[in-house]
Amino acid sequence: MRQIVHIEIASADNDAQKAFYQSLLGWQSTDVPMGPDFTYTMFDLGDNMAVALSPVGDGVKPGDVILYFHSDDLDADMARAAELGGTVILPREEVPGFGALGMFRDPTGNRVAFWQSVNPGE
Repeated sequence: MRQIVHIEIASADNDAQKAFYQSLLGWQSTDVPMGPDFTYTMFDLGDNMAVALSPVGDGVKPGDVILYFHSDDLDADMARAAELGGTVILPREEVPGFGALGMFRDPTGNRVAFWQSVNPGE
C-alpha cells in the first residue's frame, strides 16, 4: 500500500494560512525560499509526512489540494498512471538534494503526484 508523503494546499495568503493551521492543529512551519518570488511553507508532521502551502497563481487556484504518493520508481509509476487513463501534466522534475516528482490528472481531473525521495525512508 502506498503512503501519502506530502500534501499541498493552495494559499492566497501564507501568513494567514500559517496562523490558521498553527492555531487549529498545532503545526509548526518552516519557510523555504524557492526563488525571488516564491516561498514554500512547510509543516513537518513527522512519520515521513509533510504539508505545504502552495501559492495561488498559474495553475493553482483556491481549493486545490494535491496529494503526493510515495514512489520507489517515479518513471514507472508515471507511465502506469498514463496507461490507466491519467494525463501527465508535469513529467519527472528533479528537486536537487531532495528527490523528484511527477504530476498527473486522474481520469476525473484531480491533480495527483508521485514523490521519489533521494533518501528513501526519510
